[in-house]
Parts: sequence; C-alpha cells; structure tokens
Amino acid sequence: MEDNNAGSSTEGTLNNSSDKRRLNIWAFLCLFSTLALTSHETDDQNEGKTENIWILTCCSVSLSVSALSCLAYVGNSGLSSLFVGTIIEGIMSLILVGLWAGALPIIMDPANGLAQMYVGKSEGDTADYQATISNANLYFTSWGSGVCALIVLSMYVKERLGGSGGMGMGYTSKWYLLMLASVIVVIESMRFKNQVCKIDGGTEDVTCGRNLYGLSTGIVGLVVSFLISLFSSLGRDSALITTVAGFVMAVLYTLCAGLLTFDNGPATYVGNHYFSAWAGFFISFAVFGSVLKEFLGVGASQAGAASAESAGELNLRVSLW
Repeated sequence: MEDNNAGSSTEGTLNNSSDKRRLNIWAFLCLFSTLALTSHETDDQNEGKTENIWILTCCSVSLSVSALSCLAYVGNSGLSSLFVGTIIEGIMSLILVGLWAGALPIIMDPANGLAQMYVGKSEGDTADYQATISNANLYFTSWGSGVCALIVLSMYVKERLGGSGGMGMGYTSKWYLLMLASVIVVIESMRFKNQVCKIDGGTEDVTCGRNLYGLSTGIVGLVVSFLISLFSSLGRDSALITTVAGFVMAVLYTLCAGLLTFDNGPATYVGNHYFSAWAGFFISFAVFGSVLKEFLGVGASQAGAASAESAGELNLRVSLW
C-alpha cells in the first residue's frame, strides 16, 4: 500500500516538474510575442502591406494563446483541466509553430527590409552582397517566439508519445533545435543562391561554392535530426546510431561554420546565415558529447549506486510497515 502511494507520489512529482517547465516556456513565448508585436508596429518599415498584416496576426494570436496557456497552468479552474496536457494544448502549440513557420521567412527576408537587409561589402566590380540585421528587436524576439513554440510542441509530443527509453530521453529538444538550425541554413543558402549568386557581380564564385556546401550540410542535418528526434520522442532510438549521427553532424557543421563565416564565406555579416551555421556547430557538439557520454556509460556507476540505495530504502520501509 505504502509502496503504491510512493509510486503515485513519484509520478505526480514528475508530472509537476514537466508542467513547470512547459509553463516557463509558455511565459517566455508570451513575453517574446509581446516584444515582437511592439517591435513590428513601431518599425518605420511597416507600411501596412499584406506581409505586415500577416505578421501582426501571427504575433497577436501567439500573444493571446500563450497568455491563456499561462493562466491555465497557474490556476486550478476548469480551464486548467481542459488545457494542460490535453489534445487542446497540443493543437494550440502546433498552430503556433505553423504560424511562426510562415511568419519568420517574411520577417527575415532581406528583400522586405524588416528584420534583415542586404548591404554591399566592397566597392569593387563585385558588390559582394550579404544579409545583415536591420531591426535587432524584431529579429531576436521573433526568433525567440518561434523557438519557444517549437520547444513547447516538442515537450508535449514527447510526453504524449510516452518516450521513456533510448539514448535521446534528455536530448530530444536539442535534436529539434538542430533541425531548426538546419532548416534556417537551407533557407538562407537557397535565398543567397537565388538572390545574390545569380546577379552579375553579386558576389565571387568561391563564395557561391561555399554557400553550396552550406546548403548540402543543411539538407543532411534536416533529414538526420528529423529522424533522430522522431525516434527519440518515441523512445525507440539506438545508442549506436544516435552517437554516429551526432559525430557526423559535428564534423559537417564544423566545416560548415568555417566555410560560411570566415574569409570569403557568404555569412561573414551577423544575420540568419551566420547564427544558424554556428548554432548547428554548437548544438551538434552538445548532442554528440551527451550521447557519447551515455554510450560509453560515463556516470552509469553513480546512477546505479543511487538507484540501489533508493531501492534499499524502499525495501526497508516496506519491511518495517
């Protein structure tokens, strides 16, 4: 009887911990959405175009949903039981991911001049155009909103699917973030290829060649991170495959960050291309280091000792009862 109560108490503690983490992310999403909305409405580039109306709608919906989500988590009303951990929360988080997935390309397109713009890097025959940040507030808060929406969705999916085994138990969010970084690398590389490399004197051939490598790395990273994060959410990932995938991505993104952001790379200016290349580098190494440690069993003896001690205390309590 006491054993069952202890098990129920442990499960409740785990659920409360998960709920607190999601509440924190919802709160950050509410904050970032508010700042993104304010940044957009006070921008002198906001001329009431169709694209700007879409951004206004996205920020407003994101702000409203995240605010209601926070109220549902902090209260004990019917809204809490109707929303927290239910399919409604999953649908809302999926809608927000979709909205930001549609809004971010518009916000970040240098041709629109909202969060980024093109600048010439030299005065010679080659203009060497690159995208750089033009509205830092809108740039960082809109990315913060998109990332928070993605994290909420990944946490919900993992909880609903009940992934409790495999190597990726604690690294699913990192794989999702690596997938996001890869998507950005692909989009920015394609945009650079179509908007700069096809212009006469737009940039040098070596820069376009480096951009092509970045595009290839982004595609590989997108496919690998999607598959690993999916199996990780299901708790069916393999220790060996996850470790090898982490190593491959670490090598690819090391070359990608070097080729894209140094010397004649297409991302030497601070912008999406620059941040996504380095994000892929750091996240891939964080994932590889974590899964390698798990695969080699580093710290496993301490975990085993703690588990044995906990089991011994539980048996002692049951025998005394």
